[in-house]
Amino acid sequence: MIIAQKRNKKDSVRIIAETFDANPSVNIVIGEGGNRRKKISRLADYAFVKALNRQGAYLSDNKKGTALCFKSSASAFSLKEIYLELRFAFSIPIKKVFQTLKRESYIKKYRIEGEHLYFWFLGVEKGGGKAGFELKDYLFELSRKEQLPIILETSVERNRKVYERYGFRVYHEWADSGDGKTLWFMVREC
Repeated sequence: MIIAQKRNKKDSVRIIAETFDANPSVNIVIGEGGNRRKKISRLADYAFVKALNRQGAYLSDNKKGTALCFKSSASAFSLKEIYLELRFAFSIPIKKVFQTLKRESYIKKYRIEGEHLYFWFLGVEKGGGKAGFELKDYLFELSRKEQLPIILETSVERNRKVYERYGFRVYHEWADSGDGKTLWFMVREC
């Protein structure tokens, strides 16, 4: 498992862009039109830099899997992060920007309070072998060591079921988070 650095951005962004193309939550944000690959890459670029600034960007040893998971209390001011967030926002229609801001406001309102690890993205390329297990094991151990729960949101029912097998439970459900999709808020206690 590799704690990512700036030089790992290309790998992480590639993995997220490839694995999140069909993700309902991502599609709600970026929309169906325009250069989807470019928009997803810009979202992944921003997400990686935000996680990196909070010491929460990881790659599997084979560089086929990435996880963005950081402490809720971690904060960092970064002009680059702001620039990347704005660059992403300008790549989507203004209507989507307002929808996304409203959606993020709802998500933050129902996110568990108190210190936790926020599990934002996990992506594993095809042929990634045990990359996902390697990242999962590391993050679960970090949660145990830091005595912090892990929280996440998912709009993919198959992923919800997988997370439940690994000890997560749904603590809130948003029946229509956009485009009629359910968003599950999940927590795994340490």
